[in-house]
Amino acid sequence: MLKLRFRAVYVAGVLLFLAASSLSAGSSSKPPSNDKPTKGRYLDKIIAHYQKQLTKGLDVYGPEKTAFWMASLNTETGMYPKDPTRPPDIPQRAYLNRSVDAPKGATLYWDMPSVVAAINLSQITGDGFYRNSATAYMQDFMKNCIADNGVFLWGNHYFYNAFVDSTMKFYSKPFAVDFKEETGNLHEARPLIPAWDALWNVNAEVTKKEILVSTENHLVDSATGEFNRHADQKSDHAFTEAGGTLIYTMAWLYDKTKNPADLAIADRIAGFSFNHRDPNTGLIPNSPMHDRWDKYVSTSEVGLWSACLLEAARWADKEHAAKWNAMAEEAITAWLKYGFDEEKKRYYGMLNLADGKPVWRTDDYPYKPQNYSDIWEPLFPTHNYPISFGESCLMLYKRTGKPMFRQAVDRWVTTIREELPARKGRGAYAEHYGRVIFFLMNCHEQLGDKAYRDLADAVAREAVDKLWAQGMFRSHPGEDRYDAVDGIGVLALSLMWLETGEKPDLLGLYF
Repeated sequence: MLKLRFRAVYVAGVLLFLAASSLSAGSSSKPPSNDKPTKGRYLDKIIAHYQKQLTKGLDVYGPEKTAFWMASLNTETGMYPKDPTRPPDIPQRAYLNRSVDAPKGATLYWDMPSVVAAINLSQITGDGFYRNSATAYMQDFMKNCIADNGVFLWGNHYFYNAFVDSTMKFYSKPFAVDFKEETGNLHEARPLIPAWDALWNVNAEVTKKEILVSTENHLVDSATGEFNRHADQKSDHAFTEAGGTLIYTMAWLYDKTKNPADLAIADRIAGFSFNHRDPNTGLIPNSPMHDRWDKYVSTSEVGLWSACLLEAARWADKEHAAKWNAMAEEAITAWLKYGFDEEKKRYYGMLNLADGKPVWRTDDYPYKPQNYSDIWEPLFPTHNYPISFGESCLMLYKRTGKPMFRQAVDRWVTTIREELPARKGRGAYAEHYGRVIFFLMNCHEQLGDKAYRDLADAVAREAVDKLWAQGMFRSHPGEDRYDAVDGIGVLALSLMWLETGEKPDLLGLYF
């Protein structure tokens, strides 16, 4: 068993935070602090869910009891399942042979949306219980899951095992981290962008160091901006989703520090992907590295990359903002030129980089899109981000007023409407319901048509029908189980917006 690791800088930051939060956090008896609704068909269920999860679903296992939120729960007991095995007919959410779901443990990275939801829930209800639990979770993560160089041990290759009180690392089979040697080389925080503001509010110096050191280690060539999905400084997979995360994060940090070097790093990373676009079609490859499928195709992942640039531009200076906005517009314009099947009225899954023609699947390799971009696809990562693509089109329409972007938004909305109920009635994962509702609420806010909100409400009703079970949300249909990787926090945030009419504070989170 590894002992809890404590750092002086952490202690100082926590003490300062606790001194401030004791004046503002409130208690469970504090009345609502505003006029937003604190009850309703969705909000009541969100409150009940987090009450159960954050009382029953914490780490009470092993010798050390912590504030970690267990990544998997039985919805009947609210505790870690006695039998954690999955029925064979339930599609897996994240990878097929890895421990991304954090068996017997917790995964703060995939819990980031739920952390943000809990903080917003305290703001809505005036009850500090939810925010305090989220804060304690982040504090205990910072005690236990940071390498000596400052890199957070989280993402798609690390988690905390509550039964043995150890940070774990895995390629496929997990093993205990050796902090004498660990550098965070498998740091891979994609596709969710962490709630950097929430972490900054707990400990700004620790959060800043994580961002700077991990980004430096994700960079392969600082001159060209070549990056890797892993923080090991090796030339490997430069996925656009990973690049988008780094661009957004460094621009967010610039907003805090006003250090021009942060923007320069973000700009070089953006340029690396953009400069590998095909000279004839303008399409950007999913990853220009290695002689494999993603070097020769472009998928809806370019929508996530573009959305990250457009969001990052909000924090940048005028020069970089204009440059990134133009990059995103050019990238999406190229994809829209080739990406829509006029006969099927659907967007393709993959486009051939050289000529823009659709690429049809001829194998059963799981980690690539289907022939058409699927808004309900359970598995991550398939490099399929249709709703993020729709979000980028919405942002570009509001920025430019160009009809092609409005047309694309309406096409995605039509796809949503025509593909309900999700997965031909089988139901979708919480994250996908949440993403769709959030997108539709953005459409309602930006375009003003009540039909978008009505459709969001229809999706929400289906999500509740499929996922509400035994006093909390299960995160996927078919079994009474909650998994952090399934994105309940995304669903909770979208339902909060739908119920209250006020967009949640995402605290730096982006999905």
